[in-house]
Order: sequence, then structure tokens, then C-alpha cells
Amino acid sequence: MNLTHWAGGHTLKAGADAQRVTPREFFSFFVTDEEFGEEVDLSDLALEFDRENPFLFQERAVRGQGSVFLQDTFSLGRNLTVNAGVRIDHTAVMVSATQVSPRAGAALLVPYSQTVLRASYNRLFMPPQIENLLLSSSEQARRLSPFATPEGMGGARVAPERQHAFEVGFGQPFGDWFQLNAAYWWRLVRNYADPNVFLGTTVIFPNSVAEGKAQGLEARVDFPERKGWSGYLSYSNARVFQVGPINGGLFLEEEVIEIGPGTKFNPDHDQRNTGGFGMIYEHPSGFWVGLSGRHESGAPLEVELDELDELRERPGAELVNFERGRVKPRTLFDFSLGKDLFSERRVTLRTQFDIRNLTNRRFAYNFGNPFSGTHFGHPRMWSGRIRIGF
Repeated sequence: MNLTHWAGGHTLKAGADAQRVTPREFFSFFVTDEEFGEEVDLSDLALEFDRENPFLFQERAVRGQGSVFLQDTFSLGRNLTVNAGVRIDHTAVMVSATQVSPRAGAALLVPYSQTVLRASYNRLFMPPQIENLLLSSSEQARRLSPFATPEGMGGARVAPERQHAFEVGFGQPFGDWFQLNAAYWWRLVRNYADPNVFLGTTVIFPNSVAEGKAQGLEARVDFPERKGWSGYLSYSNARVFQVGPINGGLFLEEEVIEIGPGTKFNPDHDQRNTGGFGMIYEHPSGFWVGLSGRHESGAPLEVELDELDELRERPGAELVNFERGRVKPRTLFDFSLGKDLFSERRVTLRTQFDIRNLTNRRFAYNFGNPFSGTHFGHPRMWSGRIRIGF
């Protein structure tokens, strides 16, 4: 439920949300070929489950979670806009937790230069995903976890993610030629949500990393339409690291990166440099054509050094820079064209033809990652669409 009220220059919003969560889970496995299981590095504990003694998990639960919020948007003077509010979250799904989250943002216009200065702070609270959460937080999964310790650190019970998010930035127009926007942001995180993939399949199990930090710089230049042409340029530089131990998940492999309490590591979304561009031409007749591109510097492997020789033998290893410890950088291009028909009528028609990965370049998003597995990028893709508007 959400309500909005305008009064005296204030835009007040309030809302509430309540959920009844009823997960039911059944999961079972056993090893049919012990020799093959050893070849693919299943752990000794996982190899103990056979036809006569399968791993078996079955559980159901009824839980609740909800939130309420209140926020206000208003102006102080002619050039300062403020958005402030507070949100209260509570969850009883696996771990009972409550958080009060203040939020504030402000934008200041400098009239002489038309510069907009902005800053914001958010405190975020995110309950873990429900899919397979009961198993991920169970004692049975904990016994298989390579991250559990005798002191009780690592292993089970996936707690909600808590995050402090800060951002400062500015926007600056340069006449009618282009608009520059830039921002610096940083995040301080507890119980970093980062689900693991089950043996390279599409089945995922939620887990959380004890803490982490992310920070980055983003910049974008937008070129407004001139004689039918418009476009943009963008660049971002970011760094992400996390600190163990890891809770939850279902890990069956023997060779999992060693992440104990206090271990600092770079997760697979720690991609340092990303750049992009896009340009489009629109003819008065309704015909348009566009080209865009994106460069990404590559995600880390996130494996132990003694596993690199084994990774070199896997299919697709040529897409990895093992000396650098990351997948190789990639630059991809997309092409689109189309035509808008009957734009002056009550029924409009928009046709569009797209080619993604125009140069048909082979690439990998990640490789041999203990949490996300291996994901290769798509080859050249052709597609067409027709959209009818009434």
C-alpha cells in the first residue's frame, strides 16, 4: 500500500508492505560414479552419499516479513531540492532482524554556471532470496560447507544484507553541445548476498559473505539531438572486495577457494573498467539507425593458484589471461535500424531490426568461478520486432 499527498510545497509519500512466506523444499542427491566424482573434485563428504545413503533434505516453514516507510520531497529556497525519509524493515525468514534505515538526498543548482551538485545517503536492508533458503541455512548444508569452523564462524544461517550507500556527483551542461554527469559512490556492506551455483547448473543456493566494500567513479557525456544525430559516451571505474567467512550455500567441490574469517578477496563482479558509447541518427521520415559499443576489462578468476593448471585444460581457456588472473577484456558492438510508420495516426507501427555482438566475438563473463561457474557470451544474434501502438 502506498499513499502520496501534496501540501505546502511538500510531496509526502508513505507506504507499508507485508508478506507471508511459505517455502517448501525437497532436495536429494547421491553419487552414482565415485571415480568420476573424484575426477571432478567432489569433496570426501559429498562422496559419502550413495544409493543406499543419499543426501536428503525436506522442510517447510511459514514466516513473515514487512516494511513501512515515510519520505518527503521539498525545496529550500529556489535552488535546493531535498528528499528525505525513513524506512523500517523486519524479517523473520530464517534470521529474525529489524533495521531502521534513514535516507537523504539533496541537489543544488548553481544558477551562474547551471551546475547541479548532488549528494545522497541510503541505508539498505535486503532479506535473502527465498529460493532454496531453508537448505542453504540448514545444519545439513553446514556439515558440507568448507567455510564452517569449529568456532561457529562460516557455514549456515543466511542473514539479511545491510548496506550503507553514499554518493556525490554533479551535472554540467556545456551550452547546447553536450551534458556531463559524474558521480563517485561507495558502499559498506555486511552479509554481502552472493548466491552460489550448484555444480555449474542453473540451480542456485543463497549464501552471504561476512562483509565487503565497493567504490567507483562513473562519468557520462550526453550529446543532444542535432540535425538528427544524438549519442553518448560513458566510463566507469570500480573496485569491489569482500571479507570472509561465507555463510549458507551448498558447496560440494573439494577445490573451493579458501575463504576463512578475515580473508579478503575479489568477487567475480569486481570488474575494474567499463566504457561504452552509442550514437543514433533519426530521419524526419521516421527511419532511424543506431550503433553502440561496450568495453569491459574482465572479471577475476577467484581460484587458488594451484588450480590454474587444471583450468588451463578446460574448454574456453583461451578466453582467459591466467597471468593477470582475469578473463580477457572484450569489446562488443550492437547495430540497430528501424522505421516508425503511421506516427500521425491513432494506430502506430514501429519496426526494428537488431544485430547483437556484431563482430561475432567469442568471450566469457567468468571462468571456473566456485560461486558462479563458467558463463560464455552469446555469438552474433539477429532479431526483429514489430510494435503496434493504439
